[in-house]
Amino acid sequence: MIQAADAGIGIVGKEGKQASLAADFSITQFSYVGRLLLWHGRNSYNRCASLSQFIIHRGLIISVMQTIFSAVFFFVSISLYQGVLLIGYSSFFTMGPCSC
Repeated sequence: MIQAADAGIGIVGKEGKQASLAADFSITQFSYVGRLLLWHGRNSYNRCASLSQFIIHRGLIISVMQTIFSAVFFFVSISLYQGVLLIGYSSFFTMGPCSC
């Protein structure tokens, strides 16, 4: 069962330490499972929130730069960046925080 899960939690018990040795996380009592889930859930939530803020700020910066560029050139419909550059920027810089 531990091998089929994404993250295994092994509990040291009367049967021995086989489950805890094969697990990703090892605890001594079943009552610690709640704390473990809350801690890793909080960390996951913080990572998702920071990635969301990064994406929103990235979009705002690109929009403000395009607005200033358009205002300088008397609102002619010229794009500051080509579409390929924006897609590449969005793809690679959004992937960066996930791989850290």
